[in-house]
Amino acid sequence: MAASGLRSVAAAGNIGAVTTGDESPLTVNVYPPAPAPTALASLPATPSQLSGRDTEMEQVLSALQPHTGAPRQAVDRPGAGTVASAADDVVPPVLVTSVAGLAGVGKTALALTCGHAAAEAGWFTGSLFIDLHGYDESPVQPGQALEAFLRALGVNPTDMPAAAEERAALYRSALEDMADQGQRLLIVADNAASADQVRLLLPGSRRHQVLITSRHTLPTLNARLVDLAVLSPVAAAALLRHALHRANPADRRVLDAVEDVEELAGLCGYLPLALHISAALLILEPDQTVAELAAELATARSRLSLLDDGERAVRASFDLSYRRLPADHAELFRLLALNPGPDIGLEAVAVLAARPLPAVRTMLRALVQAHLLECVNRRWSMHDLVRDYATELADDTQQAAFNSAGEEGTPGGAAPHVQACSRLLEHYATTARAASAHLTMRAHSAAVGAFADQDEALAWLDTERVNLTASVAAAAAIRHHDIAGQLPVILYDYLIWRGYIDDLIAVTTIACDIAHQTGALAAEAGAWNNLGIALIEASRYEEAVLTHRRAADLFGSVDDHNSRGKALNGLGSALGYSGNPTDALQTYQQALTIQRECGDLQEQAAVLNNLSLSHQELENVEAACAAAEEAASLFRQLGDTTNEAKALCTSALALQASGQHNEAQALCERAIESTRRAGGNPRDEAAVLMTCTELLTDLTPQQKITYLLQAQAACARANAHDLYAHTFAALGMAWINAGDWDQATTHLTRAATMLDDLGLASEAADVRDLLALLQA
Repeated sequence: MAASGLRSVAAAGNIGAVTTGDESPLTVNVYPPAPAPTALASLPATPSQLSGRDTEMEQVLSALQPHTGAPRQAVDRPGAGTVASAADDVVPPVLVTSVAGLAGVGKTALALTCGHAAAEAGWFTGSLFIDLHGYDESPVQPGQALEAFLRALGVNPTDMPAAAEERAALYRSALEDMADQGQRLLIVADNAASADQVRLLLPGSRRHQVLITSRHTLPTLNARLVDLAVLSPVAAAALLRHALHRANPADRRVLDAVEDVEELAGLCGYLPLALHISAALLILEPDQTVAELAAELATARSRLSLLDDGERAVRASFDLSYRRLPADHAELFRLLALNPGPDIGLEAVAVLAARPLPAVRTMLRALVQAHLLECVNRRWSMHDLVRDYATELADDTQQAAFNSAGEEGTPGGAAPHVQACSRLLEHYATTARAASAHLTMRAHSAAVGAFADQDEALAWLDTERVNLTASVAAAAAIRHHDIAGQLPVILYDYLIWRGYIDDLIAVTTIACDIAHQTGALAAEAGAWNNLGIALIEASRYEEAVLTHRRAADLFGSVDDHNSRGKALNGLGSALGYSGNPTDALQTYQQALTIQRECGDLQEQAAVLNNLSLSHQELENVEAACAAAEEAASLFRQLGDTTNEAKALCTSALALQASGQHNEAQALCERAIESTRRAGGNPRDEAAVLMTCTELLTDLTPQQKITYLLQAQAACARANAHDLYAHTFAALGMAWINAGDWDQATTHLTRAATMLDDLGLASEAADVRDLLALLQA
């Protein structure tokens, strides 16, 4: 063997020209017959800047750092591997470190940076490097890689064994000889596709070390595994700045446009490859601003088409990973792009793929291992750019199916992807219906469908909320009008319950459009009515007036008088909130007349409760008391304890206004008892408790604090941010009365911050005025 040394000749990838025993014979020998020199400094140049990888560098370097001795109570025994005491926290040295991650995430850059850092630290006397081209059409075979390494170690080509196993034995022997001479090599195998591609490259002992990069996690090599994620937003922006400044220190585009740089980094999905390409595009076009490039990416039909600088392309990089997938894995990968939300659960994947759960779980595991999917809390998701790529593949496959069937331009056809999407949407709608059934006042004690109780149903709805709301638009896009129209109705109670009013407005607006397009007047009227309720919840009262009027007119056109009465009840609320109490009163009276004619006691009670509030605003105290009392009586007769509690509060307000304080307090106590028994929407429970604490004047400060804490807990369960803020303000007042100014200051400060965040500036100012007085 030639003497070892540090030379600049690299043992690089495109090796060939001899028969190795594990690949086809090649006819051309590209190597000269003369002995090769040693090449033991073959690491390519390190990237000039590596942003945001401090933690990962520390992980890799800690694995590469030489150990001074064997870990305590850890011994190497022939055939037994390393045995260590379970009580020891000492991590034994590793032979292999494997860096894995999505294509373009910067695995090679990290490996080279760490390799050079380790060399500069004196941990290794030399290095071997090879690009295995694992995802190319012609990857480097193990025997070819061994030939390259043996030549780098100084083995004469004429002494090269033909079989890969024999080459591996010679390679391990050569490394052991070097180790005996005090030399320690870092062996870097870049771009490996599998454990089999690198297994023969491993030394026989830990006196040398191997650093592997792969798009696959390689758990079978007994390696230290380092998974590389995309960059943080801060590191991504720093990468763009460094790249442009390195090319031209006078280029100030990224320095003068901080927000635009952040937007561009986000559109690149914080993927280093995409960021480097974006930097190159800006360098190639010095007059283009960062904002202009970000706008191009934001509005492009395909971001992947723009992320190409002529030498590098994100799409091409993803292609290499995709082409290695088995056919069924590739099909699932494309199908997952059809999920309308950002992540998906196992059962939904099985429905989408029309495959049994065990098979789906196996394929998902493989896609995660290939870093084409991410898995967190048993939910699977894609990086934004990977999702764009999968969507393009799905669209191409669907178009090919249309062309093959002669159905070009026929939306909603029988293409497999359309069928898969329909299956998934129907699964979401059916399961959401079962879950939503638990939210009605009569569903607390009985299991409905797939859910054991209300908590389990709510947990599923919370997990799938984004998928469910996005499913409405997805259904409309493929003209699945039943789901586009019905799912907003199914989700209505849940979205009101949790306070997701913006979601409710969005999905119900789609339902209005779908019903109008299909001429379903009754469904359109119902959608407009639900939209009006959502707009009132969002304090968009003038829009709610127009919406409820339209709903009432449509119900009238189909002779649905009961529903018209409901729409008029909503219209009365919108008019009242928009500052028209007289018009509101007249509208409520019209609604009440209709509901009495229809004999709908539930709706009569609802209108009477609202009618009482209008009378109170107009200072018609006697009429207000009578309407509220009748409402409470009807709700009690119907067994609706939640709405009974609300009506009792309304009645208490009317009695308080008439000077009947004792009677008002007695009703408040009944309302609190009713809301405890109801077990309904926690938002209603919070509102009742808040109202009662204002009216119950004989409560001690501690009793009031107890009620307000219960209201606060209910607000948290209901996701009721506005009421939650008001509970903090009320608690601040209660703590003042209790004499604890520190607690009062804490709660009032929190209330002011929350009210500001909600856009309730005047209420926040009132709270701050109180704080100023308290601190004075």
